[in-house]
Amino acid sequence: MIRRSFISGLTLLAALPLSSCDKARSLANKASSVVTDKLAEEATNQGSKADPELQKSVDQTAEGVVFRKDLPFPPRIEIRTTRRRSIECRLLSQSVFEKRAVSIRGTEVRVSKIERASHHVRYTLEESSFSIPSKDPEKKNDQKIINPLEPSTPSTRPINFRKKDGKWIADATDDFRSTVVAKQISPVFDRLLADHAAAPRPLWFSKRRFKPGDRIEVSGETLPMLMEGAKKGAITLVLEKFEAVDGHPCAVFQVSGNYMRKDFPDFDGTVADEDVTISSGRMWFSLLYPIILREELETIQTFSAGPGGAQASRGQGTVKISVKRSWKSI
Repeated sequence: MIRRSFISGLTLLAALPLSSCDKARSLANKASSVVTDKLAEEATNQGSKADPELQKSVDQTAEGVVFRKDLPFPPRIEIRTTRRRSIECRLLSQSVFEKRAVSIRGTEVRVSKIERASHHVRYTLEESSFSIPSKDPEKKNDQKIINPLEPSTPSTRPINFRKKDGKWIADATDDFRSTVVAKQISPVFDRLLADHAAAPRPLWFSKRRFKPGDRIEVSGETLPMLMEGAKKGAITLVLEKFEAVDGHPCAVFQVSGNYMRKDFPDFDGTVADEDVTISSGRMWFSLLYPIILREELETIQTFSAGPGGAQASRGQGTVKISVKRSWKSI
């Protein structure tokens, strides 16, 4: 209905004499305004409200949205990420003393913060916990235990990095573990920043316009636009709606498919191999920058992980993943 009114307005403008340019311009502006206001209203009704100033930078018309990658990436940002993994799997752990197979059912929660000011980055793990359902029916809270997926307790001390001569270097620290971890991840630091929305992803959407219902197949060399480090697999995206994450305008895609990645690092120095099938889920893609701000995925995984490439544990089972990033320019 809106589009028909808009087209009718343009037809009417074409029929006006040249002497009526001002009136024609006014009618065109009103028609465009109706389309923009309607789209903004739909986005608001479908999810949390977008920040008005950020919404102004969204490239959206009646034909759909463009996922922008032309805006300068903010030089100063702060990102607090809450990652929750509900796991039910069979885990084989290995140490210098023994091999042990156990069944695991519990939830891992990690809260981390990245502060970036151009070529300076500080990473802080604020919380890391693992809990299992309580055996006592009278207790509502889950029971916290030592994380069986981590070979050792991760450090919560901040690690500072700076870029020098094109390479990321960790600042000196008196914490031995932090020093070792920093040296391990420095060579892959750019990949980590992109995967945690602290840098724009090198691969992103084309300049075409997308609207709800559009379907996209991502595979092969384009997989890193979704999963940094992934080299094999195929993932299907279906644009569902527009919704803000903490005021940041996003597009929500339904997600399904599979991917594999090998030797993928994390900020704690762990290196993992993953073979993942996404049975269902959603991902929230920013409409302003090449970043992903939220993920809700139900998966079946085969994985192995350990410090610095030493595969200390292997597992297989179902993993429900929830990632929420509070992302702001400062």
